[in-house]
Amino acid sequence: MSKTSGDQFHIGIIEFLWSVKLFAASVTIACIFSIAVYVIMTIFAEPQPVSTAIAATASAAMAKVEVGARYISPMWSIFVFNTIAIFTASFGTGLLSYIHNVFSGEFSFRSKHPIYAAVSIKMDEMFTIFYRHIRHFASTLDSDLSKIETIIITEKNTHLDENTSSVWDFCGYTREDYRMFAYFLSYIVPVLMLIINGIILGIMLAFFVFNGAMSGYESMGMHGMVIGLFYTISYFVFSILPHGIIELPILFLAASLGYRFAHVQSEAIAKENFFMGDDIESINRDVSRINSMTSEYLKSRYLWTVFGIAVILLLIAAYIEIYVTPVVLEYAMGAVEQLLNVGFA
Repeated sequence: MSKTSGDQFHIGIIEFLWSVKLFAASVTIACIFSIAVYVIMTIFAEPQPVSTAIAATASAAMAKVEVGARYISPMWSIFVFNTIAIFTASFGTGLLSYIHNVFSGEFSFRSKHPIYAAVSIKMDEMFTIFYRHIRHFASTLDSDLSKIETIIITEKNTHLDENTSSVWDFCGYTREDYRMFAYFLSYIVPVLMLIINGIILGIMLAFFVFNGAMSGYESMGMHGMVIGLFYTISYFVFSILPHGIIELPILFLAASLGYRFAHVQSEAIAKENFFMGDDIESINRDVSRINSMTSEYLKSRYLWTVFGIAVILLLIAAYIEIYVTPVVLEYAMGAVEQLLNVGFA
């Protein structure tokens, strides 16, 4: 490592912008898709079932908080779920890396139990074809993935005629496949966290956009669609803005931490030839190196400091959401209604 004491895990504007872009893309895609579904349902279904279905999708997006509120106050329910989200995005990314210990243990077990190995190989092969398509697509987007593939194919061709036994003989996938999996692994958590939260917000936005447009159209025709859209979008913005200006940056910050760790670990796998060996001892050494890197990340003062500050800010955001946002929303929508009355009178 070129940096010490956990400095390599410090995030910058690049990591933060990565989180913002992925989240924004998820919101946009979810919103467009949801509106398209609503439109199709409106064309081919009865109005009442459509309205019920639309309301149900919007309600499902907030189900987790509603369930929590049955046992604790809404403020604490929001705080707990948001804290879990940022913990998963930051710490969970590192914790997932320990799954390599499970695989290395299974490699050793397979080498000692031929029947179990034979069954496991067949199961591996069921998923390998699908996985290789994903890997091929990802390698076109990431130069490091292509480099790994080139290095391993070269290594494979070099030893093509050697009749040496290998730990990979007990797997339904190749060493190349596992290295790609190891490269991907740490990115899974921050990516999913951003996509899931983006989808939830996108569904909610689609709910307001579609209902605003339809309500306005039913009341005043095409002219009313503009009014309806302006009103419902304003409602959506002011219902999340007071606390969202804290919550969203904290989510991006947590995902950026996970993304930075994933980048550091994946770069090491790509450049330091992790999992290139053919024996259990070599695999275990590489797993130990990953564990050491993961431990350094999870114990870093930087991670704990950022997480601690984020938790405090989330508590403030939860308080604002319950006690301040409704007040702001009431005044803001009153101003919007006056503006609409004057502008469209």
